[in-house]
Amino acid sequence: MTREPVQFMSHHTKVEYKLPAPSLLSIESAKQLAAGRVVGHKCPECGKVYVPARGYCPLCVIETTAAHEVEVQPRGIVTTFSVITPLQYQGQEEHDDYAQATILLAGTDSTISMQRLDGIPIDDVRTGMRVEAVWLPESERSASPEGAARGFGLGRAITGWKLTGEPDAPVEEYGEHIL
Repeated sequence: MTREPVQFMSHHTKVEYKLPAPSLLSIESAKQLAAGRVVGHKCPECGKVYVPARGYCPLCVIETTAAHEVEVQPRGIVTTFSVITPLQYQGQEEHDDYAQATILLAGTDSTISMQRLDGIPIDDVRTGMRVEAVWLPESERSASPEGAARGFGLGRAITGWKLTGEPDAPVEEYGEHIL
């Protein structure tokens, strides 16, 4: 059997992402984020709060509307995390490892995932850490509904999360939200 030498070829590929048309709910969410507010919906039956607002309660299967809107603090608890090692490819700007986390926002009953942890050494990242949002300057925030679809509902208004300096939360406060 004759083996051919392995050949490599450099190839550029263009990928375009098209987001679905934004709902009225995501448009309103984008406006609130641009104003520096994190809002969700509180179910009128079970009282659970979901951020970002979904327009329905997934447990009670009932519609929620602007009448059910509640503001929550942009603070929370890390429930899970992953350390990301960027793969190097043409145009890649990330070079250093970083951590992304799932965060249970204070006063909510749902988590937000894929949130970047800022300024926290990877060896210090752990579940139970209390974190707060790092916001873009107000002049750089956008009320664009396309932006609201990014960042798992937090758009581009929040760039990451940093430590609050408070003691870690006991697992009883977030344990049922570990994915």
